[in-house]
Amino acid sequence: MAIGPKDRDKTQKSLAKKAAPHKTPVLSGQALARLLERLRVLAPTVAEPLGLELVSVESSLENSRRVVRVVIDHSGSGAGGSKITVDECAVVARKLSAILDEEDPEEGPAYTLEVSSPGLNRRLFTENEFRRFSGSLAKVTVPVGDKLVAYRGRLATAEGPLRLVTAAEEITFEVGPGLKASLIPEI
Repeated sequence: MAIGPKDRDKTQKSLAKKAAPHKTPVLSGQALARLLERLRVLAPTVAEPLGLELVSVESSLENSRRVVRVVIDHSGSGAGGSKITVDECAVVARKLSAILDEEDPEEGPAYTLEVSSPGLNRRLFTENEFRRFSGSLAKVTVPVGDKLVAYRGRLATAEGPLRLVTAAEEITFEVGPGLKASLIPEI
């Protein structure tokens, strides 16, 4: 049986339809902002009874899918403290997911909820975190004029102003817009 040009066009269109990925709307804009704020309120109420604390709530777009990440740690744990387990992350994830599903049972834009530990390269967000990790090796990026300058050194922030001691100098800084900081693992 011969296939004519019209049949070929139909077949190609049919294959193109089947091969086209199904597009699910991705959570964004005001709906994303509301979810992140809701998680900033909910996560401590779930984590604290378990002896855990909220470190951060972050969002990213990864391979065309929205990932909402809740980062937890043991309350008051500093450098060398006990590590978050997969089971602890799973318990928090299940509880948060159940609350969110109960509050908003409607199907909405897609996102993936992840609960994780801060990891070895833990980011530091608050003055209390800088003080908790005083003595630890860190990378601190500070705004200087219209540029960002990165320094590597040891946090010396147990008392007084926040400081980073590098091989060449001592940097004093404040938590604020533009500041980025993370621990450097010492293995």
